[in-house]
Amino acid sequence: MVDINEVIKIEVIKLPTIYIVGKQLRYSDDALNAGDNRLPAFWDKCIEEDIFTPLESQKEHIYINSHAGVFLDWYLGDGVFTYTVGMLMKKDAAVPDGYVIRELTESEVAMLWVKCKELNETRAVPFESTAEAITQIGRSFNNMKWCIDLYDRSRSTTPDENGYVILDCYIPLD
Repeated sequence: MVDINEVIKIEVIKLPTIYIVGKQLRYSDDALNAGDNRLPAFWDKCIEEDIFTPLESQKEHIYINSHAGVFLDWYLGDGVFTYTVGMLMKKDAAVPDGYVIRELTESEVAMLWVKCKELNETRAVPFESTAEAITQIGRSFNNMKWCIDLYDRSRSTTPDENGYVILDCYIPLD
């Protein structure tokens, strides 16, 4: 039996400089830690507003053709972080009105597959299970400036025979 948010694959890869283009939400670590998880509702709003169509139309600028959520800015020390929902794009992607673009610098990353029952369980990087998996391979991520949760359509939209889906996580390593 798979535990909730169990890491089933981990691989260290080199990720080039890429860009997240999408819509962003800013709120406090304290609110999230107190159980005020606004990420599922933010994802629902982004899907309802069809923010992905203008990005998907830029086929030559798409780095990975999947929806992504990226955590940023928690390291600034002001108690607030940014979460951007959109797509990972290459340099020179057009930024539609009302969208933001943020650079994710080239990094060696842990690419993890996390198995879970429902996407709403993972509308944020499942930190405890990914941290444990990274530690088990003898690596650390103390200086990361961003992390990505990627919803690969082949793994995150169709549950397996036991009802599980897979979230891809990318976490920069030290």
